[in-house]
Amino acid sequence: MSTEAPAREGWDWTRHHRWAGDVLLAVVLAALLSPASVGVVRDSGLGAAWTWTSYLAVVALHVSVALRSRAPVVVFAVCAAAELVLALAPRLHDPGTPASYPAVLVPSSAAYLVAAYTLSAAGRGSWPLLSLLVGVTGSLLVATRAWAAGPAEVDGGVGELLSLTGLMLASVLAAWALGRFRRLRADQMVALVERARSAELDRDRRRREAAAEERARIARELHDVIAHSVSVMVRQAEGGRYVAAKDPQAAAGALAAIADTGREALGDIRSMLGVLDAEVGPAALGPQPTLEALPELVERVRASGQPVELRVEGDPRPLDRAGHLAAYRLVQEALTNVVKHAGPDVRTEVLLTWTDRDLRLEVTDHGAPFQATEGMAPGGRGLVGMRERLQLVGGTLRAGPAESGGFSVVGEIPTASSVRGRR
Repeated sequence: MSTEAPAREGWDWTRHHRWAGDVLLAVVLAALLSPASVGVVRDSGLGAAWTWTSYLAVVALHVSVALRSRAPVVVFAVCAAAELVLALAPRLHDPGTPASYPAVLVPSSAAYLVAAYTLSAAGRGSWPLLSLLVGVTGSLLVATRAWAAGPAEVDGGVGELLSLTGLMLASVLAAWALGRFRRLRADQMVALVERARSAELDRDRRRREAAAEERARIARELHDVIAHSVSVMVRQAEGGRYVAAKDPQAAAGALAAIADTGREALGDIRSMLGVLDAEVGPAALGPQPTLEALPELVERVRASGQPVELRVEGDPRPLDRAGHLAAYRLVQEALTNVVKHAGPDVRTEVLLTWTDRDLRLEVTDHGAPFQATEGMAPGGRGLVGMRERLQLVGGTLRAGPAESGGFSVVGEIPTASSVRGRR
């Protein structure tokens, strides 16, 4: 069994129960330092008042450590007051030697450094700086009293006094610097976590946008395929029904055309919906139609009884795959609308004009204006889908009544060389 999970659980429990760590630290410090501190105070013969006052200061130092995470400012204030008491207390003496030293140097004073570190790391606003000023001022106060007592009373003379002053200042500065470093690291971790969260939210937003775009693309593809195929199949079925009694062979041809159209539509639908299956790779998807499939499309519509003529003018230019698909779908949707709205036997022209800059596609029927526009409200998916598709490839769409009296759909798609030139 892996040890990572128990270790992680232990770390999480400690992080959410800091009071337990504080209590443990206070107990350890008290067990290690308080016996020596109490013994030195007891053996120095300070008198009952100062002895018990020093005992209380030592107790306050150790008890405060247990509460440092809950109230760092209060704990620092208590420890600073306890250190002030020890700084004002009479000097302590080692038994059997004439040398003395300030009571503030008892081992339990290390608890003050813990409190100063905690306030520097967790304090807000000006509290960390204030803790540094208090520590430096206290160190200088103790050093001043030691100098006032005279080097002769200190073992080692002037050198010992200088070492004492440097040690106290260095301890205060080290505790403060470690606290600030801890705070800086904590702020950096918070910033990294926030940055990671923002990045994750941004990735989620991009995934949602990509999914929405894919759904919209599939909806347009399904609309184009289904609307066109169903319209052609309905037209073939109606024609076959009328000629079934008189010309069974023609009816059989209509049924065959319906079957071919249905199979092609199912293949297109299966190809498009395949992108929704994570297990289907790109190789499993069928190829998307291009302009080379336009003659077959026109022939299929013509076979349904709708007279359609396809003309191409100009020399073909390079066109990317998205442009090919957009052009094919535009003609398919326009012819579907002709079958649905223009009425039977309405002559339709499909004109492709190649220029140096773009491909112009024009699908015009010669039906009655009312019939040509009936059912093609601005909110319909047909024209809206065509316009969106062309906009995605940098093209434009115009649709409206034609001069011939019918309806005209005109789209322009920039060629590949034109797109590169604009970049």
